[in-house]
Amino acid sequence: MNKKLLMLFSGGVLAMAAGNSQAVTSSGTIGATLTLTNGCLINGSPTQDGINFGTLDFGTHPATFSTLTTQLTGASGGNTFTIQCTTASYTVAITGNTNSTAPGTVVGTPGTPARYLVNTSNTSQGVAYSLFSDGGFNNIIANNAPLPVTSTAGGVDSYTLYGRITGGGNSVTVVPGTYTDTINVSVTY
Repeated sequence: MNKKLLMLFSGGVLAMAAGNSQAVTSSGTIGATLTLTNGCLINGSPTQDGINFGTLDFGTHPATFSTLTTQLTGASGGNTFTIQCTTASYTVAITGNTNSTAPGTVVGTPGTPARYLVNTSNTSQGVAYSLFSDGGFNNIIANNAPLPVTSTAGGVDSYTLYGRITGGGNSVTVVPGTYTDTINVSVTY
């Protein structure tokens, strides 16, 4: 009889173990979120810093020049840089330039605000210049003032600027060399 009881007991344990092996499923959720802010494509690129807006190149001239003018050469070709934003409420402005303090010797008539091309070999030599929003050189560009849109096509706004040096050398005392400045541009949206 002990043998029979033992078998029943063993069989009962096995039956109990098989009853507890049911699959358990747990479930929950994952939250997915995306927040988009206004953005702009500048010259077709979504980059936000270190943007190349173009070059203002006065060219190569004798140091005895009188008046020199130039127009922006855009980074993507032509004489403009382009902006397309997700909002119409944006502004483009010149926020300043690297050389706004007159070096020791200045050639040309300083404008308001002051801007100077400085000789890369002799930083005490500078050439004063001004920026304008029109080719007639009537509308000087002030720092932090919105630049006017030059044209719009297909929702893309184009901007340009012009540079002019007046009251130039006309003298053999002007130091020949390469003169540079960096103009800072911001797009606020």
